[in-house]
Amino acid sequence: MSEIAQIAEVGRATLYRLFESREALIKKLALVCFEEIDKAVEPYSNLRGRELIEKIIEVVIPMSNRFKFLINLWNIASEDKEVIKIYNKQFKEMSFVFDDAKNRGEINKEFSTTWLVMFFDNILDTAWTLIESGSITKEEAIKYAKQSFFNGCS
Repeated sequence: MSEIAQIAEVGRATLYRLFESREALIKKLALVCFEEIDKAVEPYSNLRGRELIEKIIEVVIPMSNRFKFLINLWNIASEDKEVIKIYNKQFKEMSFVFDDAKNRGEINKEFSTTWLVMFFDNILDTAWTLIESGSITKEEAIKYAKQSFFNGCS
């Protein structure tokens, strides 16, 4: 919490007045991350299938600097009922997108939707990890994510 307060340029006491613990702060940040993803993807709600999936990749991967921390701290954030509620909502939304893409013949129907959502999440995690390590650029990550997902699932 001391490091966070220093980076945020607030006193530690101020930070503790806002968040009673590190866990409370992480849960709040998780909620903010989910809200930002929803807001970033919202303009593309008119798209369907592969076109929407590609746009989600293009929009979400560059947000790596905002969300990578959450992957490492998910065990804490996932204990919050509100975080899980939003996560489940996004999971269902992505399930619908993948089911639509399967029905359109853009993704192999043999893959379970749950597999596809989890595979997609892991591709995003891999992209974020490699961007943060400096191994690849955001542009390369977007390219590789699209290729990996569609070459593996089409």
